[in-house]
Amino acid sequence: MEEGSPAAPPPPQPEGIHSGRHCCRLSEQLEAIRTLAVGDSVPLGSIVEHLGSRGHTVLAIFLALPFLQPVPLVGLSTPLGAAIALLGVLMALGLPPWLPQSWLQRPLPSRQVIRVVQFGQALLRKLERFIRPRGEWFHRHPWAQGIAGAILAISGVQLALPLPIIFTNTLPALVIVTTAVGMLEEDALVSAVGALLFLAAAVVFSAIVLLPLIGLHILL
Repeated sequence: MEEGSPAAPPPPQPEGIHSGRHCCRLSEQLEAIRTLAVGDSVPLGSIVEHLGSRGHTVLAIFLALPFLQPVPLVGLSTPLGAAIALLGVLMALGLPPWLPQSWLQRPLPSRQVIRVVQFGQALLRKLERFIRPRGEWFHRHPWAQGIAGAILAISGVQLALPLPIIFTNTLPALVIVTTAVGMLEEDALVSAVGALLFLAAAVVFSAIVLLPLIGLHILL
């Protein structure tokens, strides 16, 4: 290098480095979905394409947000839960987000998209004062993404079950949102809360399946 010549710029950090992943908060990333809601509807495929490599977790949060209320949404939980389960499997395997073409072409009403995004932003902006990157050792572990993907997949299956029981949508949706937020924000404490909620959901859904079988066995 000749004396006085400008130094070469440092190489860009690869995706996944802590400083590069947190260019914006999750509430701001949801705003990108809202900008797509023009006209009467927006295809689901447009949202998946726009999110790119972040699609597993951000899309899982977007699909789970409507279920953060106690009353089961009959008719919606099964297809959306199945989509989240598929995204979780792909995330666990290290594969990019993918959904069947028939799902990607399905139009989502723009009014509903905006309402879900606004609800998510209001919720996240209250929580983001407490959420911060911590426990980098956990999120840099080679198994971290696989474990989070498996939790999303199992919780998606739980969400997809057509159970007309109060909170049976809310609990797996809480697991999905908490786990995904923990991964996106690299907050090991939030991820730990998601893991505890996942264990609680496993107990509840096991009881829902086993108690009727035990009662039937007693009657017989």
